[in-house]
Amino acid sequence: MTSWLTDLVLIAALCITSWRVGAMYKELQRLRSGEAGFKVALEEADASINRAANAVVLLKSEGLRTLRALEERIAEANELGERLEVVLESYERARHAAPAVAEETRSRLASVPSANR
Repeated sequence: MTSWLTDLVLIAALCITSWRVGAMYKELQRLRSGEAGFKVALEEADASINRAANAVVLLKSEGLRTLRALEERIAEANELGERLEVVLESYERARHAAPAVAEETRSRLASVPSANR
């Protein structure tokens, strides 16, 4: 009778152990499939990061080209502004000199008798 009781306890322990091994096997399978999905997700993330890095490099190079073009245009604008200032200064000098010449001409004409005009 004791042997029967011992056999019954051992069979119960074997059944519980078998059930737990089956459950652990299913859990390992699920983890392996999750690992494969995780691996795919990591590969996709890596590819996305690489594309983003390439886009940043492209934007940087485009930005540098734009900056250089703007610098050239600013230099041209500064040069044109300087030239315009020179032209305006010469115009102002000529404009201020013109009334003096006209005044001088008028004063000379005023001194000439009206019959000679």
